[in-house]
Amino acid sequence: MKKALLFSAALLLSTSANAISIFEGKIEAILAGPNYGAMMYIKINRSTGTVQNEVQNCDNPNHDYIVDTSTENGKFYAGLIMAAFMADRTVNIQGYDECSGDVEILRSIWVK
Repeated sequence: MKKALLFSAALLLSTSANAISIFEGKIEAILAGPNYGAMMYIKINRSTGTVQNEVQNCDNPNHDYIVDTSTENGKFYAGLIMAAFMADRTVNIQGYDECSGDVEILRSIWVK
């Protein structure tokens, strides 16, 4: 019984430590250009939404998520991101719980 309880507690702690970040709100800014290669940077508007499980070691003050637009998936994400930004739509963004430099890598985006 003690082993099962200890295992359950360890499993709970390990899954919460690896929890993905989730933002729901609006995109504040998008950055891309020749100095950044195929990378698109996203800044979220914290005053219009909430962040859960924010990754602590991705602490860039100017950007919250990054997308590699050189891949087919990245190009698709970039289109969704630009459409949501231009239409001022609410988004749900999930990160990978890991950084590229000091910006969290985007895992998925849901435009509402």
